[in-house]
Amino acid sequence: MRRLERPPRAPKSERAMEQKRFILAMSLITVVFIIWQAVMGLGTEAPVPEEGAVVAEEGQAASDDSAPGTQPAANEVAPDAQAQAQAQAEEAPVEAVEVEERIDVLASDSLSVTLNNQGAVATDIKVTAPEQYANEGGDLLRSLDADAPAYPFTVRFKAENVEVAPDAGYQVIEDLSELNEDGKTYSKLTYRYTDPRGRFSIDKVYEMVADKPYVVDFDVVVHNRLKDVRLIDTLLVDVINKDDPDRKSNFLDFRPDQLEAVCRTSDDIERTLFEQLEETTTFSQVPTMWAGTDTRYFLIATIPESGAEACVFERLDGDYLRTNLTYEGFSIAPNERYVASNLLYMGPKDYGVLKDTGYRLEESVDYGLLTVLARPLRALLVLFFGFTGNWGIAIILLTLLIKLVSWPLTQKAYVSAERMKQIQPLIKEIREKYENDQQRLSEETMKVFREHNVSPLGCLPMLLQMPILYGLFVMIYNSVELYQADFLWYTDLSAPDPLFLLPLAMGAVMFIQQRLTMVEQANPQMAIMMKIMPIMFTAFMLFLPAGLVLYYLLNLILGLAQQYMIKRQFAAAEEADASA
Repeated sequence: MRRLERPPRAPKSERAMEQKRFILAMSLITVVFIIWQAVMGLGTEAPVPEEGAVVAEEGQAASDDSAPGTQPAANEVAPDAQAQAQAQAEEAPVEAVEVEERIDVLASDSLSVTLNNQGAVATDIKVTAPEQYANEGGDLLRSLDADAPAYPFTVRFKAENVEVAPDAGYQVIEDLSELNEDGKTYSKLTYRYTDPRGRFSIDKVYEMVADKPYVVDFDVVVHNRLKDVRLIDTLLVDVINKDDPDRKSNFLDFRPDQLEAVCRTSDDIERTLFEQLEETTTFSQVPTMWAGTDTRYFLIATIPESGAEACVFERLDGDYLRTNLTYEGFSIAPNERYVASNLLYMGPKDYGVLKDTGYRLEESVDYGLLTVLARPLRALLVLFFGFTGNWGIAIILLTLLIKLVSWPLTQKAYVSAERMKQIQPLIKEIREKYENDQQRLSEETMKVFREHNVSPLGCLPMLLQMPILYGLFVMIYNSVELYQADFLWYTDLSAPDPLFLLPLAMGAVMFIQQRLTMVEQANPQMAIMMKIMPIMFTAFMLFLPAGLVLYYLLNLILGLAQQYMIKRQFAAAEEADASA
């Protein structure tokens, strides 16, 4: 972390003149000592209020309870003197107190967050459970460098006389923090930054949520220690991450595992890949529900419990991506506090966990146009996993179910294909006979189709099931449940088959299936295309997740078995006709 730099000291002569001004101000009123206490922030601490609330400091009411007409005449000049003293206090250069760097860990059963008091920000976020996520993929900030321009959960202000450096030193308030049973990590950490001039203080409070995995309560408390109203034009909470050069797309990867800015507004969910973000983009919708960064399988998001007014996507130097939530401006009365309450989600894009967390976080799982099909398919996959305890077996059971449901459609298509194959000699004769008469060729061909009960639209039933197949493709491709999930010799069903066994087996099954159903093509180019299709699909499947290839392989095997049964039926029918 970068160290906080000390501001330059003011010249001695200037500082002496400022002291004279203070003495003059104190001589004007007898209560200047009380005003000075307020300016220097020596008031009593109040408990943290509810979200967005402002709470008066204890003792304030007592100071304002004087009966009308009993104030001394000296008070007539008090406001001017107070304003002068306050202005001088805010303008006077004050040396910042350097806070020694301290590293602490906020931890639960499923999450570990390393926090640095220089900014009270996260420098490391690791998913620790379940075991399949506790690896490199679950290291959510693995690409961040030590010289990062900023870190996650940096809080910025746009307000007059509220300047807080991103790496300002925060004190850990032990009395407001809670250790875990191990005595080393915390379940709650409270950080406090105090303005050197005593004008304000900021608390950042992180607390694990016991009943929600991967969720942290995050409160930002701004305390106005002055005797006048303080206006905060804007408060921003940042999420920072860095693009990983290893997550670049290739021509066979439809949705690469790349860093992405994501924001849920009141109208829609906004997404922009880091590599496509060319300029700062603002989405102004009230309420803005959450914003953050994600990859295909993991999400870091800030969730304002009362909503924000905008989210911003910004590209920083060094391949860094910053998204922030912009909160509406607010004012803080003298010696009162304002609390911005948030939740932080840092974990896998498990649809069920995200939905239970609320705030429509589940929409970060991008199933695209076929969401309406992909979500129920995922629910079935999770159901089968509950029975078997293995995602590979769950994929097999889901494939069997889909094949059972689509059996009538594929049966019609395969029967039509077999009939088409049987009438090919007749079709060939018609083509040779009416080669120069296209109209007669079409008429005679349709006549043969009718006589042998063959539909030229025999492939239509297969096309009707394509949305289901593509929905399954999208679901498997984007399901974090398959990440690092093992099956047989595979250690990660979300990654391509390292041994290429499944793609090669799929290519072999496609070749056999093609030989069973191939119809002689009049077009030589089409015939060549049909022959190289198994090779093309095999090469295509080399780069897709093993779980997805497992589905296609099993689906092809079941289709091959169905075709074999149909061929046996036709052969038996021909034998019966011949013996009749």
